[in-house]
Amino acid sequence: MRCVYCDLEKSKTNFSNLFLKEDLLCIECRKKMPIKRKIIQYENIKVESFYDYDSLFKSLLIQYKEAHDEILKDVFTYWLDDYINYRYFDYKIIFVPSSQKKINERGFNHLELIFNNLKQKRIAGLYQKDELIQEGKDSINRKRMISNYYYDGNRHKKVLVLDDVVTTGSSMLGVYNALKEKVCLIKLLSLAYKNFTK
Repeated sequence: MRCVYCDLEKSKTNFSNLFLKEDLLCIECRKKMPIKRKIIQYENIKVESFYDYDSLFKSLLIQYKEAHDEILKDVFTYWLDDYINYRYFDYKIIFVPSSQKKINERGFNHLELIFNNLKQKRIAGLYQKDELIQEGKDSINRKRMISNYYYDGNRHKKVLVLDDVVTTGSSMLGVYNALKEKVCLIKLLSLAYKNFTK
């Protein structure tokens, strides 16, 4: 099998592959994408994140989302599936909604596929009010996301919100505000954290 990033033959056996699912990255590429778990504070919320949004992560995510390379979905949650299943076993999960335009362009919901191996029940009812796309926007435009979500689903005790990349925290703040009237305990998790400059 070849590495999905560098395309070199995976001649070495990754020790963790003996216990986890097969890694799509070779050992050398996985070393360049280490887990760096951190808790990021945005105003009154905290977001748990795992990867730096560096050139490797960005390249893989763009290849997956925009070039429709769906095999890459398991690259991002290698070992994280087990962690999330264990730590948040009694939570319902909900995804930060993408714009419908982006979903239609891609032909799939990228977050649902990435987190497809989670055992928690998925819930629906979270939507964007307006079709806003954050990519390439400055901090002022990104802050519009704080008031751009609404939730019309059922009440729940515990909900885990999942996203791919957190930048200014505006989407997470917006989702948190939309859910808080109907959810007792909300946890927020993103795969990667991106340092944002204006």
